[in-house]
Amino acid sequence: METVDKNNPIPIYLQLANILERRIKDGIYKVSSKIPSEGKLAADFRINRNTIRQAISVLVQKGLLEKQKGVGTFVKRTTTLHPIHRLGKMTSFVDDFEMNHVNIEDIITAKDIIKAPAGLAEKLMVKTGAKIIKLERIRIADKIPFLLERQFYSYEKFSGLMEIEIKGSMYKLLTENFNADLHHSIQTIKAVKPAKEIAQGLQISRAIPCIMLESLAYTSGDICIEILQSYYRGDRYVFTVEAGEYRREMSSGEVK
Repeated sequence: METVDKNNPIPIYLQLANILERRIKDGIYKVSSKIPSEGKLAADFRINRNTIRQAISVLVQKGLLEKQKGVGTFVKRTTTLHPIHRLGKMTSFVDDFEMNHVNIEDIITAKDIIKAPAGLAEKLMVKTGAKIIKLERIRIADKIPFLLERQFYSYEKFSGLMEIEIKGSMYKLLTENFNADLHHSIQTIKAVKPAKEIAQGLQISRAIPCIMLESLAYTSGDICIEILQSYYRGDRYVFTVEAGEYRREMSSGEVK
């Protein structure tokens, strides 16, 4: 039986959550079945009930488990519908789901040619007032709206976007249809209160915060070819980033 490692820097509750998640994915705990009680898990893993509750809460938040008051905790599904967006990489909405059986849909809410305001023009490296393309769509998984995207492109370079169906991965579309050189991006992230139209599109209350990520996609020649403004549901999305090794440079004097 898998066990938790109390010497591992990963918190014990996360280790246990990972073990339980693997059991769900492996079919040891089947959909609609009741998982062992907190007392049984605490005895099996030799950890306290508070830690068990923390681990179960993680899987409830992911949508894998469902608590039924006075009855117990049951397996709701085998794969999470809490997508994980990995910062530091150019990924699409589809990449946020580590599964192959989620029904992905897009609702296009805007596909217009507009005059570039100063801020967008500067980022896209075009003149203020130049024609740019604005796309807006709501990204849906299993009938749940997770993300609202606004994308901007130079009309001169990507006028063909107005003639083709916008569906699925935009990066795939840009590379396959326009041979776009998507070399790297610069991403800025912040928490925001959603505007009324964004909250309506995501079917949430304005009291639920959104994570707003702006990504500027550049070519290998450092030319910005896309502005992507993404509004992620704060109650559904998880963000992760892989950091490099911490290195403390040696210097004279005491480190304060």
